[in-house]
Amino acid sequence: MNARDHHSIVPFRVTSLLHWAEEILSRRGVEDARCDGEWLLARVLGCGRMELYLFHGREVTPAERRAFEECVCRRARREPLQHILGTVTFGNLELMVDSRALIPRPETEELVGAIKNYYAAAAEFPGSILDLGTGSGAIILALGKLFPEATLTASDLDANALSLARANAKHCSMEKRITFHQSDWFQMLRGTWDHIVSNPPYLNEGELESASPEVRLYEPRRALVAPRGGTGHLEIIIRGAPAFLSPGGLLAVETGITQHDYLIFVAGQVGLRVQERIRDLSGRPRMLLLQKRRSQA
Repeated sequence: MNARDHHSIVPFRVTSLLHWAEEILSRRGVEDARCDGEWLLARVLGCGRMELYLFHGREVTPAERRAFEECVCRRARREPLQHILGTVTFGNLELMVDSRALIPRPETEELVGAIKNYYAAAAEFPGSILDLGTGSGAIILALGKLFPEATLTASDLDANALSLARANAKHCSMEKRITFHQSDWFQMLRGTWDHIVSNPPYLNEGELESASPEVRLYEPRRALVAPRGGTGHLEIIIRGAPAFLSPGGLLAVETGITQHDYLIFVAGQVGLRVQERIRDLSGRPRMLLLQKRRSQA
């Protein structure tokens, strides 16, 4: 019996495979190697991550082992865990994710939470919402859940991202509520909205170069980097928003952590009033809520 034959008949169990995955992924610089291995094996075995420990001594079939090894090899190449799993949890939604759009971040969940808190404090809700640069559709779908009576619109310049957003809308049973447009920010849009939200590209070139391999190698650069040191797209959105906001309407944007002072200056130039400057859970300035005055034309 040669080594290959011996390898094929040795029983593989959940615990030994997790140990192997953790060792491989740790050597390749994956921060949460054990956790990532658990997620991958759970997906292969069709169970929940914590359920693995209910049958930790279970033997894994050769087909399951090969599928798991393939997943671990992909992760060792620093392909994002979410791309391998194919889904990500965003709030109370499960969304499909792949290389067509950015993986939704926790900071963007915080943006949705800030919008929710704003309207709860105002004891009102937006009748119409526009999501600029919708990507995977995460923001508009989350807001659609929060505001079931609102009219929803989502736009993106990239047709591939729009196809993913449409698929997620269908997956979340909201495809009939959302109107999708292919547009370079406001260029192809007509009308006004009570609320405009955007998580546009806001990194500069240096920030992208220092990002993790998962971001640099696998996520769409067009959704990450902006001109003018990272503020170029945000400035277009802020300057354009007054013409597309209803009187008293709100613009909510996610930003880079060093950009608030300049963006507030731009907002003042076009008559938008700062409602809130919001820090993320790490204490970094991350979101701006800007309001159009009710008397503003």
